Amino acid sequence: MILLTGASGYIGSAVYAALKQQGIPVLTAGRNACDRFLDLSQCSCLSGLFTEITVVIHCAGIAHNKGDFSAYQLLNVEACSALASAALTAGVKQFIFLSSLNVVPATMPDPGTTAAAIPKPGSPYAESKWRAEIALSKLLGSSPCELVILRPALVYDHTLTANLAALKKWQRLLPVSLPALGHRSLVARPDLVALVVSLLRGEGEEYRSREHPLAVTDGQCYTASRIGKALRIKATLSLPTLVWRMILVCLAGLPFHKTRTLAASLGGTYWCGEAAQPFNRAVWSLERLLHSSEVEDAA
Repeated sequence: MILLTGASGYIGSAVYAALKQQGIPVLTAGRNACDRFLDLSQCSCLSGLFTEITVVIHCAGIAHNKGDFSAYQLLNVEACSALASAALTAGVKQFIFLSSLNVVPATMPDPGTTAAAIPKPGSPYAESKWRAEIALSKLLGSSPCELVILRPALVYDHTLTANLAALKKWQRLLPVSLPALGHRSLVARPDLVALVVSLLRGEGEEYRSREHPLAVTDGQCYTASRIGKALRIKATLSLPTLVWRMILVCLAGLPFHKTRTLAASLGGTYWCGEAAQPFNRAVWSLERLLHSSEVEDAA
């Protein structure tokens, strides 16, 4: 039996739907409307949570830009460690952890480098995932419980979320062509979910390793300009790259967290998966998936 945390979240909900559709037995764990109660802020007592459970898929936690350092530490690090420890004690055979590609520096050649060999990330969110990976490796690395760490890039789907949703809203208010600045990796939610399901079915052995996390991207490299074109917001104004650089510097200096985050996302340089792509079963790119949604809507 599989236990899934974060089943109401952006990734967890899609994983849950896929498991149910394919007839794979799964129980959910959380505070509301779940099969088993789990409060990540109070993980001191986990008695009975893992009864008859053989696999844990841990998607729960505070997402990017949703908390401060203390909240990330409590829910993304300490709660994750407590869950893994209790799962090991209960005899769980596999623990799948959804981390983040933000853990990996842009200049690192191998995105599957273990967290212990990576410098501490600069953002509180990425640092929490980095700390969680290190803790899980210490707890489960040489244990009977197989640890699978997935590092998805920024996730997209027909329904946009996080920075992509904010960017589309921002462009509707101010339809300016985005600059060819920054670069980052993305991954389609259907591809990420398909990978999780294939791992549960014992497929994709080339992606399973006790020693190394798996970077999950669509194999593309996206600039702000490419993302803006994919979102298909009609732009009426174009600005020189130099002006854009000045704008991003100004936005990054404002005392608004969401504004600073959006500026960093537009001009930031993140690990990009064109050169080294360990996961090679991705079906979608951002343009193709969003275009398919438009075709379906038109039909």
